[in-house]
Amino acid sequence: MTENISRIATDILRWSERYTNLDMVYVARGGFWITFAQVISSLLSLLLIVAFANLLPKETYGLYRYILSLAGIFGIFSLTGMNNAVARAVAVGQEGAFQDSVKYQLKWNLMMLTAFMALGGYYLVQGNSLFAVSFFILGLFTPATQAFNTYGSYLEGKKEFGLASIFSIVSTFVYTAGMLLVLFLGADVFWLIFVYSGLTLLSTFIFYALTLRIFKPSQSSSGETLQYGRQLTFLGFIDPIASQIDKIVVAHFWGTAQLATYTLAMAIPARATIIIKSLVGLGSPKFANKTPEEINQAFYKRLFQGMLLGALAAGAYILIAPHLFKYVLPRYLDSVFYSQILAISLIFAMPNRLVSLLLTSQKFTKFIFLNSITQNLLRITLYTILGIWGGVFGLVLAFVLHSFIGMLANIAIWQFGSRA
Repeated sequence: MTENISRIATDILRWSERYTNLDMVYVARGGFWITFAQVISSLLSLLLIVAFANLLPKETYGLYRYILSLAGIFGIFSLTGMNNAVARAVAVGQEGAFQDSVKYQLKWNLMMLTAFMALGGYYLVQGNSLFAVSFFILGLFTPATQAFNTYGSYLEGKKEFGLASIFSIVSTFVYTAGMLLVLFLGADVFWLIFVYSGLTLLSTFIFYALTLRIFKPSQSSSGETLQYGRQLTFLGFIDPIASQIDKIVVAHFWGTAQLATYTLAMAIPARATIIIKSLVGLGSPKFANKTPEEINQAFYKRLFQGMLLGALAAGAYILIAPHLFKYVLPRYLDSVFYSQILAISLIFAMPNRLVSLLLTSQKFTKFIFLNSITQNLLRITLYTILGIWGGVFGLVLAFVLHSFIGMLANIAIWQFGSRA
């Protein structure tokens, strides 16, 4: 009976391909695992956020997020583009790029370690022991974590979505359990930073080692991947700053309590965005084996499908958000309106991710650079001006505007690049 159900499902998926122009069996298999992992991980993350919201004062939670946001800027000292380069290399059979890239990143990330130690030393001299110790701890753990997490890109390139999803779920579960324990014990920001950093590195290293043990990737590598990873990093050098500027602006100009309000407003829309974007990642291994002409045949159809899916998700969330906050996050009811506005950005999430992956898969380095500069300057400008002006509301408005204007810029850049 199971075989009959499977055959019927396969027939239905194959029938639907005439309307979607997608390999629906591939999408269903990979999409199931990715969606399953993202849903479970998102639920665990939301459980942790609920604990943060109900067990910590707003100011304390905001301070914890502020320290992590400052630390996030130090991503400029890591090879942020290496993971995309490794996924592409593995997809075309260059498995040796995996270990080569990890070894290279461990050496490169010594700059990040030095930067963290310098910042920690600065705060120590200023008499801020909490910030000083927090950055010392982050400096010891984060650089290695950034290198070992490349195992996820290797699995993506191998199309091992099931195993990648299992690793992701277990990693999130371990992290969530550890943080919940710290919260229930009434620990302060120092212990939150320590457990966060330590558990993240531990789980990342374990799954990196398991990936090596299971697949035993070949040692052959052309060296091109390291060069491409550096190029992608330099092209997106401003990404770490742009990704944290909103939190830093609201905390600096409006206080850590307002950062907590903003973080809770972002919680569910941000995780829904991750799920939607991850579905696009299914096509990443296949994009690398297609020409721009082949991709353009269904380009606008994919954009429309992505916007439709995002609109459905946004509408559903806008309806349930008031009830969700009322019963789960009653101390943050002031975040409901902001969160509903943020949900509008879901409409543009999949198109933006699609263009980003297309540019990377085709190695359009000049246009990746143009896209990165355009998107990040737009983001930093909107967040800085509107954030200083309107606080949380200004940042929410900036987020939605950036998503929409960024999508238009993405489309224009891809079309110009694919025809150049």
